Amino acid sequence: MPGDFLRRAPQLTMEQFHAFRDERPKEKKWELIDGLAVKEERLALLHQRIASNLQRLLNARLGATRTQWQADRSVQVWLEGDEKYNPEPDVTVIDAAIAMGQIFVAEVLSENDKKAVLDAKLAYYKEHDHNRCVLFVRQDQIGAQQHDRRNDGSWSQRTLRSPQASLTFPDIGTVGRLGDLYKHTPLDPFASH
Repeated sequence: MPGDFLRRAPQLTMEQFHAFRDERPKEKKWELIDGLAVKEERLALLHQRIASNLQRLLNARLGATRTQWQADRSVQVWLEGDEKYNPEPDVTVIDAAIAMGQIFVAEVLSENDKKAVLDAKLAYYKEHDHNRCVLFVRQDQIGAQQHDRRNDGSWSQRTLRSPQASLTFPDIGTVGRLGDLYKHTPLDPFASH
């Protein structure tokens, strides 16, 4: 498996994690990362707006090209047989024909995200056979890191910085520009100020 970044911490099983999470207030977001319950901080409006913009762009494209696929917010992902991971990406594209297998996951980064946790999530998302793309979107500035699965199973990576950069994803196509993710935010590069 991808992780073991926190080997010294007590490891929770999936069952223990779900019992733990279910006892917590519903407004708190918890993920199981490498056997450790990780609490996500309260999501700021900027974070939520970026994720909503991405979901809207994806669903507009999918509605015209891949009607069996749907972009959803905050769906927990899990590899069958894995007891150490149960992350909840901000946006997930799901193909109902693959027993609810995800095709694309995106995380909007916040200042509290730890590199070790992001590295473990990236490795975990790449383990999903059907997953074609992982996108990490910044909220402190315009930018994103995109990881695409090639046809041979290897992964490519590109960094997006220009607001005009095309958001083009494997098996989905172009959904818009990087700057479109920041619509109605203080970072909106296309707003007339």
